[in-house]
Amino acid sequence: MFGFEWKLALGTSNHAKRAAVVSATGVEPICHAVPSGVPDQPLTEDETILGAINRAKFVLEAEPSAEIGLGLEGGLMYDQVHTNQWYLFSVCAAWNGSQLYLGKGLYFPIPNEIGEKMKLGGTELRHIIDALSNTVDSNHKDGAYGLFTEGRITRRDVFREAVIAALTPFQSSFYKAN
Repeated sequence: MFGFEWKLALGTSNHAKRAAVVSATGVEPICHAVPSGVPDQPLTEDETILGAINRAKFVLEAEPSAEIGLGLEGGLMYDQVHTNQWYLFSVCAAWNGSQLYLGKGLYFPIPNEIGEKMKLGGTELRHIIDALSNTVDSNHKDGAYGLFTEGRITRRDVFREAVIAALTPFQSSFYKAN
């Protein structure tokens, strides 16, 4: 956890993402639902990163009193080079109006059948996970990570790590120019 207070704005009202920011920083962010500018279910690393960056920039515009805007985006990507496997991952973009840093969370293999269904379009991963787990709004809770690991890793956990990674350059003296 960071040792000081920042006024943070988060580009979503998602409960799991908000909890990740609180867990990573000890700061309650000001939440605004802002557009990602990418499909609701990003299917590439680039789309996911762009969605996180857009959210970070849009939320800082929406909340100019904040010092840093955070954009958190979950996405899928297919690794056709090494594993021929679909992966679920998280990205945090941190933007202070002049500097942008990214933090990426765990890349987690998901069943290829689910990735292929996502590629066909027409649904989001959360709907599939809701059906598999017989729940509603799994994306606000433990998500796919929680379902597949039986709660050992949760959506909040992976976003927490991405938040810490993205905010570290703003906080650590090792990143400051001499």
